[in-house]
Amino acid sequence: MKTSFDVIVIGAGVIGASIAAALVESGLDVALMEKGIGGGQGATRDTGGIVRALELDPALRPLTCRGAHHGRTGIVHALFEQTLKRTGVAYIASSEVCGRYLDAVGSEGTQNVELHASVSALDNGRFTAFCKEECLLIERNGGTVDARACVSNLCRYVSEKATFLDHLAVDRCVEREGYVEVHAGKLCLEATWVVDACGADGPLPRPYGAVHARTIPFTRMSCDDAPSMPIIAHHLNTYLLPLGRNLMQVGGQRRHRADHASDLNLSVMDNEHDVVERVARLGFDAQRSLAVVTQVAWDAYTDDGRPLIGRSNASSHIYLATGFCGIGFKMAPSVAELLAFELGGLMTGVQMDGDHRSIMKAFNPSRFTEVALS
Repeated sequence: MKTSFDVIVIGAGVIGASIAAALVESGLDVALMEKGIGGGQGATRDTGGIVRALELDPALRPLTCRGAHHGRTGIVHALFEQTLKRTGVAYIASSEVCGRYLDAVGSEGTQNVELHASVSALDNGRFTAFCKEECLLIERNGGTVDARACVSNLCRYVSEKATFLDHLAVDRCVEREGYVEVHAGKLCLEATWVVDACGADGPLPRPYGAVHARTIPFTRMSCDDAPSMPIIAHHLNTYLLPLGRNLMQVGGQRRHRADHASDLNLSVMDNEHDVVERVARLGFDAQRSLAVVTQVAWDAYTDDGRPLIGRSNASSHIYLATGFCGIGFKMAPSVAELLAFELGGLMTGVQMDGDHRSIMKAFNPSRFTEVALS
């Protein structure tokens, strides 16, 4: 069996599988490792849905845009497009929040956005009486993606072109001079670079206090008439994702946080009652909107809401790609392309350009190391 690679990616969730596929396409010798099955853990297993480019944090904008950063769409963009349904996404928010969205996207991004002074333009005005003070943004190119189907296709691509090792848990990584040893059971692999894409519970050490685990509760509800498109309801801090004519998914807010995913309380808690209350404030009849099932996934999050992408220090050969706060599926194509460009450059001695460094600076893990040391 082959034991030496250019890059080993640990974790075949939506982020890890995307990065591995992009690295393979760029010509690097890659192994993708997963302790279970591709897309079978954490946020990728149970969530995935609304894909939107609008972000209040301008630093995240390059990670959520659907265009390519380096002049080509690539295999990851193509496979995401296959599982993406461009239904549009509606944002119900105050005029102030809508203005912040528009400021974040700039003049070019507004071509993809409809702004309305009231919510009357959404679903024949059904929400108007319940959202009298709110405005409406519609992102035309937004939609929904089947994250698990996409990850399955990405893993298949990696297994056909490179090496995919599933049902193999990594025990530890040991940094040597210029390479990394990856130990998994009795197996010892070597790689010039390792990418930690393990989400909330990986085997590799990370900057202290940088990444935490939290639950992601969501409830599937029957209703008289599901929305025509996904809705982000800012004033209620939740979302509505239509799954059929009389079925929708709603995000709950009763969450549990811990240092590691293994320490999380994965019980439903009071989320079903919480969700029913929230949709009632949007006009859904509480007596006829019944909770069918509530599931609890988990994700890796950071206190500043930005993922960790990069090395903890300049000498390390381990890259972090984690802390995507449960919405990595909408960032994965761009993250994969940016990391493939960077790691390919490191393998060939090509210096990164200023635009690339400017994008990646906001996600450097060293920002947490600096805080811990200050």
